[in-house]
Amino acid sequence: MPVQHIVQADPEIVCEVYELGAHRRTPAAVKELTSRQVAIGRMMSTGAKDAAIARELGLSLRTVRAEISALIAGLGAKSRFQAGCLLVRRFG
Repeated sequence: MPVQHIVQADPEIVCEVYELGAHRRTPAAVKELTSRQVAIGRMMSTGAKDAAIARELGLSLRTVRAEISALIAGLGAKSRFQAGCLLVRRFG
């Protein structure tokens, strides 16, 4: 099965492989997220791109990217990919 199909079928597998291979500390405690960050996080966890999130929520691309940066920090993630893994676990 091609890797793309595995990722689409179960992103949790990709997250576990990432965490096994990455010698990183466990993310810091999650800070309270704003309702906008939660909405953006839900969209990110489905694989939505920044521009699509901006269009859907009626925000500028710059605002979405700033919210994503705040979301990554709020989750205690070290990267957007790690934040995505945490979001998949949080939102399914």
